[in-house]
Amino acid sequence: MDDSLIGLIALGSLILLNALFKLAYGALSNVSKTRLKEMADEDHRGARRALALSNDATRLLASQQIVDLLLLFAIAVVAATSIAPALRDGLIDLDLGATAADIIGYGTALLLVAFITLIFGEMLPAQIAWGHALDIALWATGPINLLSRLLAPVLRVTQWLSGQFASPFVGRSSTSLVTEEEIKMMVDAGSEGGAIEDGEKEMIYSIFQFGDTLAREVMVPRIDIVALAANTPLDEALTTIVEAGHSRIPVFEESIDHVEGLLYAKDLLVLLREGDVDRPIKDILRPAYFVPESKKAGDLLTELQQRKIHLAVVVDEYGGTAGLVTVEDLIEEIVGEIRDEYDFHEEEVYQQIGEHEYICDAGIDLDDLNRLLDVNLPTDESDTLGGYIFSQLGKVPIEGEELDAGPLHMEVLSVDDRRIRKIRVVHTPPADETEDVQEQPAATPD
Repeated sequence: MDDSLIGLIALGSLILLNALFKLAYGALSNVSKTRLKEMADEDHRGARRALALSNDATRLLASQQIVDLLLLFAIAVVAATSIAPALRDGLIDLDLGATAADIIGYGTALLLVAFITLIFGEMLPAQIAWGHALDIALWATGPINLLSRLLAPVLRVTQWLSGQFASPFVGRSSTSLVTEEEIKMMVDAGSEGGAIEDGEKEMIYSIFQFGDTLAREVMVPRIDIVALAANTPLDEALTTIVEAGHSRIPVFEESIDHVEGLLYAKDLLVLLREGDVDRPIKDILRPAYFVPESKKAGDLLTELQQRKIHLAVVVDEYGGTAGLVTVEDLIEEIVGEIRDEYDFHEEEVYQQIGEHEYICDAGIDLDDLNRLLDVNLPTDESDTLGGYIFSQLGKVPIEGEELDAGPLHMEVLSVDDRRIRKIRVVHTPPADETEDVQEQPAATPD
């Protein structure tokens, strides 16, 4: 058989072998470990072995690099000893000089083989492995596991040597971590591919944001607190609880800044059932749990769970009552608004009345408004839209007062006892992409 034909067969076999290994390693690197674990829990033998291999990323990568190096070296040797001489001889027959024939022949052979190897031995198998990772990983587990065992002595030596050389640069305590931004990128990719629904994506993003949320951003503000004075009669306290629809209400002495404890509806009902209607409510109060405004929402939720309580009183830097926060308020930061049969009286925080026009409650959270309109109102000084307007105007607004902030035009629709109630927001998005809202918007004169 002609040497050139033997060389072509050997070259094709090596490229095919390289493609098979690329398929195997690519699949094991990209396969879903969650799916493998599910199958392993169902006593799937191949899944257990595939999971063990994919979890040992260092060994898998090292064996892949060794196999790649050996195969690429073998491909280069075959190309140089079989294909290149044939091209060189053909060029010499065309009356090219020996030196020129050597340069062109060897250069052409190596470039051609490199191109074929790149397409059919690297890129194509990698794409196939990405699309069929699970099936290929289960098939490839046996051969790759056997190869890893055969290469074990070489792997141990090369890993030790590379670790010695790398330690001055990366440190021995260095670990590979997945960052928050990388997880968000994976979530975005899963959402675009249909694997993650929009609601799930929003929830994942909310979990990341939850760790940076403060108690003052979540709490029911002081002005909206339903509370009772310590000398309130039992029947009046019951009426307040029924009308408010709350099972726990703070009780104060003199003013809301001096909360004495919490009145539980269940405790009140027990007294009424026993006919002890003359007993003061302060005798059945439960201790209130106080937290600062700067308390992180994640830490607060953990503390409420550990203490087995559902409500905390938020205090400001002067010790006065700033608001209340419940477990429900905290959970809503992750899953969205939770409404029950007692929330029928609560209005929506915004209503869309036109293509780009909204009627917003002044208490709408700035983060929610930014997400809704794809803008960037600054949240460093205010948590709500009403607070933002107050901070920008520097005074108590009157009805009809207007404010421009980037693509937003806002008009104060109603003010009640120095408190903004309703705001009309008109959003005019730019032609290309939404602009960031300016830090210092201009207010129109009265």
